[in-house]
Amino acid sequence: MQGVEVSHLNAAISAVLLAYRDFTNSTVEDALRKVATYGKKDTLGMDAGPEITICEELARYDSGAVVITEEIGSKGLMFSDTFRPNEPHTFRTVFICDPTDRSNQLKAFLAKFPKEMRIGDIFADPETKCKWESEFGAPASIAGATSAISCIRRGVPIFAVIVNYITQEMMVSCAAGNRILKLPDEHQDLIDLAYVRTNGEPISFPGIDWDTKSMRRFVSFMGDTGKLGYRENFLDSGLMNEAQMKEFIHYEKPGGPSRVLYLSSLQPCSTPVGFVLANGEKIGEWIHWLPFVQFARSQDDDSQPALVLYEVFQDRPWTKEGVLMSTPPNYSIFREHDGKFFIDTSRLLQMPNPSKFRSTIIIAPCDNRWAMRLSSQFGYRPIKF
Repeated sequence: MQGVEVSHLNAAISAVLLAYRDFTNSTVEDALRKVATYGKKDTLGMDAGPEITICEELARYDSGAVVITEEIGSKGLMFSDTFRPNEPHTFRTVFICDPTDRSNQLKAFLAKFPKEMRIGDIFADPETKCKWESEFGAPASIAGATSAISCIRRGVPIFAVIVNYITQEMMVSCAAGNRILKLPDEHQDLIDLAYVRTNGEPISFPGIDWDTKSMRRFVSFMGDTGKLGYRENFLDSGLMNEAQMKEFIHYEKPGGPSRVLYLSSLQPCSTPVGFVLANGEKIGEWIHWLPFVQFARSQDDDSQPALVLYEVFQDRPWTKEGVLMSTPPNYSIFREHDGKFFIDTSRLLQMPNPSKFRSTIIIAPCDNRWAMRLSSQFGYRPIKF
């Protein structure tokens, strides 16, 4: 990794861990209190607090960077950006964060505890992990509530940092590898990339069983009852009909940032997942998957990637809040130049609220022949940075 990339990553690690420590030192009452003067009308303390801390820390680190986040949209936004693939130095550095993912589940979970109880004491309870898994999916290392930051530099994703509240673990994906770290009880302010590489465990992305059912088993968000658009967007992608969708879906209300880890060694080998899908969801849900795609290597040949990424589009895409759920190439933020793809941050930053940008993308193991064949048949673009 270049020195500037290591510096960016260490800043993100510091920001997300500071937000995590602040959150764990708050009470249940603080976390569930509505914050009417910040963000959206349904913003809670557990949404606003981590976001404010992350934005402040990243702005302190680099006042010229853009920070895109869930509640307020963006900070440091400029409209003069243009896509110039021949001049990579003109690309803005963009941090994209999801300060509290699976907030609905976390809200329901915390509401069962006394309002004066400290959040950190809840997470430290050995029974918390089992309670969470019984209600909101397993394994908790993947299904837990998280906070995440990713960075795009010169049009390329360079890292993702994900902190899991429930298991008190941090996942890091970058050119130096993919690792998971159990957070120590003390001195979290000393954690940086070097610490993660020394103390973290590798995250691998094994191939998929050649069984057709395993190849088709998938994880995606299908929306809450009465939430029009998500199931329709999936069915219109042509990947499966409704009966097949019900047969092969492994989990239909997953988190965003950690979803790619269903393809990793953290997922039990007894139920391998063949692909994950961002189902017309906001960029903060799936941008954190891209570094894993970029840096995960095949277990059989480390010169080859372990994962493949396809962008799904339709002739007549659905919309949410006036935003396309499946973007065709002409409207995509993935732009091709000289056989490589870049993330066109200029297109993203032209939106009044960049956090509302949506896409439908598939990520699968490179040996999932079913997913690759079907994606190719529909003409979905394979994205390679």
